[in-house]
Amino acid sequence: MEDKQAVEACASHHDYHLCEHCFVDLFMWSSHYDTQICFLEGFLLIKMTPLDGGHDRYLAPVGEGDLGAALDAIEQDAAERGIPFCMVSVAEPMIERIEAVRPGRYTFSHDNEDGDDYIYLSEKLRTLSGKKLQSKRNLVNRFRATYEGRWQYEDLSPDNVKDAFGYHIRWCNRNGCAQNRDFQGETCAIVHALRHFEALELRGGLLRLDGEVIAFTFGCKATEDMVVVQIEKADSSIAGAYQMINQQFALRHCGDVTYVDREEDLGLEGLRKAKRSYHPVMRGVKYTAVLREGQA
Repeated sequence: MEDKQAVEACASHHDYHLCEHCFVDLFMWSSHYDTQICFLEGFLLIKMTPLDGGHDRYLAPVGEGDLGAALDAIEQDAAERGIPFCMVSVAEPMIERIEAVRPGRYTFSHDNEDGDDYIYLSEKLRTLSGKKLQSKRNLVNRFRATYEGRWQYEDLSPDNVKDAFGYHIRWCNRNGCAQNRDFQGETCAIVHALRHFEALELRGGLLRLDGEVIAFTFGCKATEDMVVVQIEKADSSIAGAYQMINQQFALRHCGDVTYVDREEDLGLEGLRKAKRSYHPVMRGVKYTAVLREGQA
């Protein structure tokens, strides 16, 4: 937590519109990915361990100063560890900057769309305006009419974060998460975030029906023009619950930004369908960089 200000200072130099360098993401998932960070002459360097058991990987350095020296440093770290150099989550605008300081040194690839972020216009999530979002608008209106006087939205705060976590446990029990390693890791990440709700400057909310939590979500302002939503859970058996928590969060907490990053779909078909159905204005495309043959 003591690194929050320094991490955000490094990330603030370029609005890459990706979630990976957001401090909240780094912090809440740090145990899951064995995340390690350091600072080098104005740059943030990050190493993570993939869940598939492969070699450690590095995130693209962010900051201001000698980018070439930062790249050399993570290359050297990989060499000292005896692992192949692999740099992930390289934003498209960063490729040009990397090429400017280390021309032809890396091969960049985009082999998997599962990790690309879905980025939406905040105004569209708030208003659900237009023909493309008519079905979402209809679900919200139907929810309001069906449960008039029975539903309530409230902002997340230290007073009700336990209610949010309690709902997450119920959600997991219903969705068979106990044997799923990713969902186990998500549970730990949510605990980590909610325990430090105020220090992380999270913004979020609960949706209640007859007093019982049926949905919750939280995120943070990651850049001057973008909020990142880290978690969203709702009761899928209640028509409109997901759409309501989504819109209510956008209405309460995204009015000060242009974009909302709802992160990746992880290759999960249901999640992919849901995120595409909101018609993102753009995708946060993430490239992988490895040393070009003969450059090692």
